[in-house]
Amino acid sequence: MIAEQTVTDISTLSENSRVWVFQSSRLLQGDMRTKISSELIAFLKDWAAHGKSLFAAFEIKYDRFIVIAVDEAMAQATGCSVDKLMKAIQAIDAAYGLDLLNRLKVAYRSGEGVIECDVNTFTEMLKSGEADESTFVFNNVVQDLAEFNSSWETKVSSSWHANLLP
Repeated sequence: MIAEQTVTDISTLSENSRVWVFQSSRLLQGDMRTKISSELIAFLKDWAAHGKSLFAAFEIKYDRFIVIAVDEAMAQATGCSVDKLMKAIQAIDAAYGLDLLNRLKVAYRSGEGVIECDVNTFTEMLKSGEADESTFVFNNVVQDLAEFNSSWETKVSSSWHANLLP
């Protein structure tokens, strides 16, 4: 039997912890945020790979991003355990209509707010000058907590988004 893990604060995990970032098209607030948090806690408490509990945590950032991290120094997330994570995210996505798995969305800063659009719209914004290489975007393809902490919220010029520049 797998020992139940305690879901910890993401900031206590190693900088080498593997990260997944899921961007929601709807704001995660109020009752919905509470329910999603409860579902994620329940999932992470039981999350395991080949019988070994995974030391994992999550955070909801800016009411829009679900960030999940696992410290693989304790036990590595394997293909099957990652599949379980994706199924849990798909279930949350289906229950709340969040569009969490759509990787063709871009989130960027507009003043203090976070705006989302599709990649084609953002490309047009770059062409028209409405956005440029210094616009802050969210690089949701970061791989670990070190990269998340240093370059998740970054300028277009320092992210994969630079490929969209005219």
